[in-house]
Amino acid sequence: MFVDSVVGETDFLKSAQGKGFAFVGPEYSDSKYFGYGAGIAVKKGNKQLTERLNQAIAQIRKDGSYKKVQDKYFSFNVYGN
Repeated sequence: MFVDSVVGETDFLKSAQGKGFAFVGPEYSDSKYFGYGAGIAVKKGNKQLTERLNQAIAQIRKDGSYKKVQDKYFSFNVYGN
């Protein structure tokens, strides 16, 4: 199965049906095919909200909050770098 790592882990591997299964093979994350990073939907042109979100994400990554939450729910780096 070819599946997004977040969905694969949270919706399958951590479920009863996912017991005995694991990720195998290489990770496919080439930006040539999949783009770069993840996105958050913001109304087109809302630069103020976009900037506030970018600042908030930068802050929680800097102070370790992001990693703490990530490590609680995922066994891999969700952010990607």
